[in-house]
Amino acid sequence: MRSLSMAVAHHNPIIPGFAPDPSICLIDSAFYLVNSSFHLYPGLPIYMSNDLISWNHVGNAINRPSQLSLSRATTLIAPWDDGTAMVGTGGLYAPTIRHHNGITYIICTNVIHGPSNLPGDGRNEQFIIHTTDIRSGTWSDPIVFGFPGIDPSLLFDDDGRVYVQLCKTGPEFHIYNGEINIKTGAMIVEPTLIWKGWKKGYTEGPHIYKKDGWYYLLCAEGGTFRYHMLSMARSRNVWGPYESYGMNPLYTASGTTQYIQNTGHGDLFQGQSGQWWVAMLGIRIKEGRSIMGWETFLTAVDWPNDGWITIGPIISDENMGANFNESQDSNRCITLQADQVEFTTPDESVTFVGQRQRRLQGTAVVTVYKPQRSISVRAGLALYKDENRFLTIGYDFHSQQVIFNGLNKAKSFSQNETQNVEFQDVISFKIGYTETALRFFFRLGKEH
Repeated sequence: MRSLSMAVAHHNPIIPGFAPDPSICLIDSAFYLVNSSFHLYPGLPIYMSNDLISWNHVGNAINRPSQLSLSRATTLIAPWDDGTAMVGTGGLYAPTIRHHNGITYIICTNVIHGPSNLPGDGRNEQFIIHTTDIRSGTWSDPIVFGFPGIDPSLLFDDDGRVYVQLCKTGPEFHIYNGEINIKTGAMIVEPTLIWKGWKKGYTEGPHIYKKDGWYYLLCAEGGTFRYHMLSMARSRNVWGPYESYGMNPLYTASGTTQYIQNTGHGDLFQGQSGQWWVAMLGIRIKEGRSIMGWETFLTAVDWPNDGWITIGPIISDENMGANFNESQDSNRCITLQADQVEFTTPDESVTFVGQRQRRLQGTAVVTVYKPQRSISVRAGLALYKDENRFLTIGYDFHSQQVIFNGLNKAKSFSQNETQNVEFQDVISFKIGYTETALRFFFRLGKEH
């Protein structure tokens, strides 16, 4: 097990840059992985690998507006008692991907915030989508079912029954299990409480795996920041009672000085040779900062017959990651239609083309050409997270100014700088980034 773990360790993270809540399964000798995408469209990105080392972005499961609406996938900011802020983004949370009898299923939560945009105003919709050809990008419309919680998962049992596991939210986060009609979303047996978690609270991200006559329940605990962890319980009956593993937590970076922190929310799977693995989220932190956010990491698992699992260490070279390729067409020409929507508008889409940041350091450059006629438009570059957190630099053709704008409401940060600039033909903008710093530039003419 050690040699397998170390063989993959140098390629972590396997999905770099904004890749939280991974779920993974093996389909026809290839691995398919899906992540949360929250408020961004297209949603639920899907990645494929033949060897767990080289990964390709092959599509998105939510890829047409008729499937569902993300118009209320706004970001809530509420103050904590200690003066910091809780940030809660709406949209697509914690998908699980499973393959059964030639059909691939994704089950997920759509967090819908209410008109007031205040905590407690809104609802969570659970939904299932499916496809018979995951590479085609053709996914069904969602089958919606109700449950006041998050993080749904599926277990296809040996007797043909299908179970759904969920985290019920509220004052306490506990794990529930129900039997579902996978074709209609109707509950055959309503979800009932099966486990309250180990002891750290905020138990979420449940997955049940059947092995050696046991039902193993893998969960995340401790919240999604420095106390995040994986824990496990098991039972001979899918409905419980579940016995907590005596050596919990299975995996955590809490209390360590490891480069990869906040590890948790994982999914177990087997490779082609039968080796067990776990994909989990984590954050690379340097000097107290994490420019990449949640990413997906991989490590090997030892799972003896009739026993509990042991998770190998996650090791990442700060300058390395997986062999990762975006799906893209270099010959594409994209036409953008300017509108009046700003980045700060919570429930409408601003006109922009986004690219996930996949590297710890680099540059992003855009060249803006002066239009042949007078227009009132602004164009440039942005580092964007949501309507409450972004940095932009661009040119306003109406005021003839270069404008820098920065906003982070969670940190009570706001900055706006302008400089009068009149140019004849071309202006270029550049963002240079490292793990600990961002720099914004402009120059007349093309960037070399």
